[in-house]
Amino acid sequence: MALFLAQFGGITFFFAMPRFRAGEFGGKITVRADEFPQPNQAPVSNNAGKFWLVHTDAGINALYKICTHLGCIFPWSDAAKIFACPCHGSQFKLDGTYIAGPAPRDLDRFTFEVLDANGNVIAASTDGQPIPMPPGADTVVVNTGQKILGKSHF
Repeated sequence: MALFLAQFGGITFFFAMPRFRAGEFGGKITVRADEFPQPNQAPVSNNAGKFWLVHTDAGINALYKICTHLGCIFPWSDAAKIFACPCHGSQFKLDGTYIAGPAPRDLDRFTFEVLDANGNVIAASTDGQPIPMPPGADTVVVNTGQKILGKSHF
C-alpha cells in the first residue's frame, strides 16, 4: 500500500507541475519594446509565442495567431491591411476585430506586462485590451498561458 501511495503521489506531483517554461508557448515570452511596429503599421509575427505584435491608435497588444473559427494559422495581408484566414475566409482588422467570415468572435489576445530597464512593471494588460506604450518601456512580457477570448459578434 505504501508503495502504491508513493507512486501515485509521484505521478500526481509530475502532472501538477507546470510544463511550460519562459520563452516557449504556454509560458511567458519576452520581447523588446522596440520590436513593436509603429502605430497602424503592419503587425510583427512572433513565431515562438504564436502571436502578432500590433500597435494601433489605442495602444499595443498581442493577438493569438490562431483563427477563432477552426484554428487555422492566418497571415497579415499587406495589400488589404487585414488578417485574412486562408481556410474559410474570416477577416479581422489590425486590432483583431471581426470583419467578415464564419469566425464566431474577434481574435483572442494574451495578457502582457510592460517593463522598464530595471525590470519594474510600468503597465499591464490583464483583460486583453490594448494599452499605450508607456515612456521608458524596455521589454514586454507576453503570457501565452493567459489567453483572453475575443468578443463574440453573435
